[in-house]
Amino acid sequence: MSKLTQGILATGLLACVTLCTSTASADGFYIGAGVYQTDMSIDEFDDDDYVPAGYLGYQILDTNILLLSAELGYYDLGDYSGTDYDIEASALSLAGVAYLPIGPFFELYAKAGIASVSVDVNTSGNKDDYDGEEAFGGVGFAFDILDTIDIYAEYLVFDTEIDSEMVGVGIRLDF
Repeated sequence: MSKLTQGILATGLLACVTLCTSTASADGFYIGAGVYQTDMSIDEFDDDDYVPAGYLGYQILDTNILLLSAELGYYDLGDYSGTDYDIEASALSLAGVAYLPIGPFFELYAKAGIASVSVDVNTSGNKDDYDGEEAFGGVGFAFDILDTIDIYAEYLVFDTEIDSEMVGVGIRLDF
């Protein structure tokens, strides 16, 4: 490839990056919290629980066509107990979120990342731990109320040795 061609390609790439980023902005930090119904399955065990979750995020890019954010979250995956078992589970997550605005008040989004999951299982005096870093992801939608307050609903799946799914609703506040 000649130096002239390389120069033209570099100039074109620089112009594209400049134009794309000049119309893009970042809104900054946000915080969210919600209530989820979680369903956990281990071998023959299957139970659900209502649990809290919270996250802190930063909107990296806002092009009015696509929004990108990074989130740090905590998800209580539930506490389950019966006559011969006791299970406690939680996850600390780091995720990327891509939002697709649909009109001025509504957006669809997808979330994917990695979660540090801790599951403690006590059954008839035996203790098992299912701890580790696992993939997780989900989809959701949000309704923008006052430009800084969103009401959201989402579905999440944690890809662990223990099947864990969550459906929840909550509120997100932009700063």
